[in-house]
Amino acid sequence: MRKNKDDIIRKQVAALGRPSTELLDRVIARCDRIASYRRLARMLLAGFLVLAAASAVVLYLWVTPLQLDGTSMEPLLRMDEIVLAVKTDSPARNDLIAFYHNNRLHVKRVIAVAGDRVEIDGDGLVSVNGETLKEPYVAEPSLGSCDIGFPCYVLPGTVFVLGDNRPSSLDSRDSRFGPVGRDQIVGRVVLRVWPPGRLGSVK
Repeated sequence: MRKNKDDIIRKQVAALGRPSTELLDRVIARCDRIASYRRLARMLLAGFLVLAAASAVVLYLWVTPLQLDGTSMEPLLRMDEIVLAVKTDSPARNDLIAFYHNNRLHVKRVIAVAGDRVEIDGDGLVSVNGETLKEPYVAEPSLGSCDIGFPCYVLPGTVFVLGDNRPSSLDSRDSRFGPVGRDQIVGRVVLRVWPPGRLGSVK
């Protein structure tokens, strides 16, 4: 029985004939191409995974996504929008910073830094070191919730912050809030990522 089967296979192989050298070359070339494509695919996948891992580390170490809670930065930033903050503990004047106060996250604008002299008049006009600020981002100037005396000198290691929505913002004008220490700062807010229709840098 086994011998009959072997004979049948031999006859079939003989009927097919011996493959030509040209055919063998084409088959070998095709196999080489497939192997090359597979190596390239593995290299691209490995590169993508390394890039994704590096990006995740950078985001974790340097960039923090934040969802806004409150209206103190309107009209620039609105409730529930998502922004990105780049880590820093040395913000400059006019930077938007995210920080913690009483275990709650806030976003405000840096008006003055250590050593500056701040004054706010009854109409809500702000002066730093004797110069009245031009604040196009403020829709309605207001003294707001203010119980501190002026002039106010910003202490070392702190910054003086105000919300753009001056009538309703609780900020450094109020002694319950006060200046923001560097150790409280999460980072500088640089980009709005949600909603898509308002994607872009913020300042």
